[in-house]
Amino acid sequence: MTALLASLIAFSGVLGIYLATRFARAGLPHAVFFDGGRPIPSWALMFALGGLMLTGTGFSEQLDLAGRYGLQASHAGIGLVVAALVGILLGKRLWLAARIAGFSSPGDALGTYYGSVTMRLVMLGMVMLFGLPFAADLLSDAGRIVAGVSDGGISRAVAVWALAFFLFLPAVIGGWRPVAFLIAIESAVFAVILLAVTLFGETVSGSPGFLAKGIATAPGILHDALPGVVQYSAGIGKDVVPGGFFTALGVLSRSLSLAGVVTSPVVLYLVMTARAGKGLSFGMTWLSAGLAAGILVLALPFLAARTLSDPVAHAHQLAALDTAFAAGFVFALVLSAQIAVLAFTGGGALLFTRELVLPYMLPGMTEAGNRFAGRIAIAIAFLAVAFLAAFAPLPSAILASLALPLSIQLFPALLGLAFVRWISRSAVIIGLILGGLFVFFTEPPGLVLFEGLFLDLPWGRWPLTIHSALWGLVLNLSAVLLVSIFTRKGEERTRRDRLHDEFAARWPTDFGGKAGRGAKWSLTLIWAFLAIGPGAILGNTFFSQPIFTDGDAALGLPSLWVWQILFWLLGAFLVWWLAEPAGLGRTSEDGLRAIRPEHPDAGQDRNEVPAWIASSIARVVER
Repeated sequence: MTALLASLIAFSGVLGIYLATRFARAGLPHAVFFDGGRPIPSWALMFALGGLMLTGTGFSEQLDLAGRYGLQASHAGIGLVVAALVGILLGKRLWLAARIAGFSSPGDALGTYYGSVTMRLVMLGMVMLFGLPFAADLLSDAGRIVAGVSDGGISRAVAVWALAFFLFLPAVIGGWRPVAFLIAIESAVFAVILLAVTLFGETVSGSPGFLAKGIATAPGILHDALPGVVQYSAGIGKDVVPGGFFTALGVLSRSLSLAGVVTSPVVLYLVMTARAGKGLSFGMTWLSAGLAAGILVLALPFLAARTLSDPVAHAHQLAALDTAFAAGFVFALVLSAQIAVLAFTGGGALLFTRELVLPYMLPGMTEAGNRFAGRIAIAIAFLAVAFLAAFAPLPSAILASLALPLSIQLFPALLGLAFVRWISRSAVIIGLILGGLFVFFTEPPGLVLFEGLFLDLPWGRWPLTIHSALWGLVLNLSAVLLVSIFTRKGEERTRRDRLHDEFAARWPTDFGGKAGRGAKWSLTLIWAFLAIGPGAILGNTFFSQPIFTDGDAALGLPSLWVWQILFWLLGAFLVWWLAEPAGLGRTSEDGLRAIRPEHPDAGQDRNEVPAWIASSIARVVER
């Protein structure tokens, strides 16, 4: 199995090199290295979105949680529907803003729209958080699995460096376009292999699976039910939560954290550089809310029932039946890490170079020099990720816990750019600060740092079984709304109005009138309440002990699983409803008219180096 697995990994590396060299030999301008020549084809956008939705949240972690907590953990798979709704809501307007106002990246869009260098720095911080510790955590996990199935024949460090090298080559040779293409192709391969391995395990294996015995969780853990709406617990590390910590509010808050993938800078950049058409609609509806969420809701319980949080042992079980399927299962787990690492590290290095290095640190360079700088940044990024994954897996895992909950804190700022013109710069910045602090102190980095330096906090991770993403977002949105009441009519409003006036005049959203608008948002809120909100607790017994009968129903399936399947299908329909009839998923070049938004600082060119950056560089150079 080890030789076959190594061959599959090597083949994926050769495929990446092939795509990159084909693109590099096309003779396109050097600037194409950073944006793929705009546009990225629709097929690449569709598959890349679906793959990043599924792997950007950490598929191995999802599998581990489902093996430990059963259906209450896999219920969070419906969170990918929430992520798709967020993507549909923001994607088209961000794509239009890039064409209308000439925004080159998510950081440029938010920084120019709100007139804030701080927003640019926040986006750069998110690029580094996803591109270094988050990617290193995924890469380290892939290396651990490869080392385990090879019985020590391939060490974890060797596997990490080999995987990083195979991902580094296509990014450094061809830039953004082969990165997007390779992500799309590997996403399709990942989904096919995962479904094939799941089907094989259920049809060939003689041992009972999910339908026969459920998921064997630890004593006291409810494997087929949500343990209440909320648990009054101080949090992980302080209390042992009876029944498990995926309560209804736990599922809701974790779903919001999964939506952090959509608001991450690299995924936003992928949408901004895509071709006009229905790629966004199809990718978010059928490949994200449909296929990706369906894999977590349908296939994950079957895999979790057999792996029992130990994919290495499951791979050895499959090897006794068929070596090819065993290698395919491990390769799928490796691919899930490769997809996310390539996107967040390769794409993140390009974004970092484009947003900070070229305009502010190395202005005036030739296009060839810009591309060379991008390649140096890619090399440094992959070297750092491989080093962290090989030699600092624990610090990487601790810092990686911040990525998704901090990313979703960008939602109010993105919502302001897309729809809500009265959200002001001050409101967004204050909301980000407060929400980020709440996330930091309900995740391991803040808890470890504060309790190591000062005193023990009365809460642990995710108090009241509520994920840090929801804690931060509630405070964030509250601050945004409150501050916007007093600052919505400031001088900066004129700049925001120019973009929104263009949206309203030429690109209105068709919600079907007042009745249609009310129906869409009312049904969406009802769906959210029943699918991932407090109403989800009804799914524990709704199909096994119907309230309209006195007896139990002989369903033969866990009631909660049927509830999940039902609301996954309804959720996919809601995404389609917003993407197609409302038009939020369709983009077009027709009727586009460029406008020039004012720069944040009056009279300052958009590429002029801010004084604080210039002085910092001068101090380093003079020394």
